[in-house]
Amino acid sequence: MERQESSQIVMLIKMIANPGEVIKKRMVTLPWPYGFLISGLAFTLFFLQSGIDLFRTGVIGMERLIIMAMLGLIMGTAGVALLAALVHVLAQAQKRNLDLQWTLSNFSLGYSVTLIYSLCGIFFSLLLGWNTSVAFGITGVLWSLRPMLFTIKELSGDATALSVILTTICGAVMLFAWGLLGQVGF
Repeated sequence: MERQESSQIVMLIKMIANPGEVIKKRMVTLPWPYGFLISGLAFTLFFLQSGIDLFRTGVIGMERLIIMAMLGLIMGTAGVALLAALVHVLAQAQKRNLDLQWTLSNFSLGYSVTLIYSLCGIFFSLLLGWNTSVAFGITGVLWSLRPMLFTIKELSGDATALSVILTTICGAVMLFAWGLLGQVGF
């Protein structure tokens, strides 16, 4: 059991450093619900950072802070799943014998970088009182585009132009959704 947990942590680190290799060789062994723990927690912490920034400036109260964190959880699970399913269809992954579970797992695990940035942001926010949602949260989402690009390339059969377009759209959708859902705080 302990060996399996350490190999999953190693896989997450490899996903950050070299997502292409991990996607092509290792992801078939990782269950998709594990990935949604990563993306769900990543977006929960990202939205929590935004809420803390607004709370600290007196713009929102504690109840809105909690609502923002819950919205992050929804976006990190249901939002990522919906986006992954849409990309799965648009990239015609079924032609490459890649099932939806593979896509869900890879998409959600791509946000492991966002989780690391969000954890750092929460640390600096709580410890030093910094406003961190832009510096750490958005940066984490942007860094997740690299693993997403490799996932979409695999789904599309290495169609580079389609992969870049879909990755750009996905990144824009996630940042737009954060901005829109962040309006709940006002």
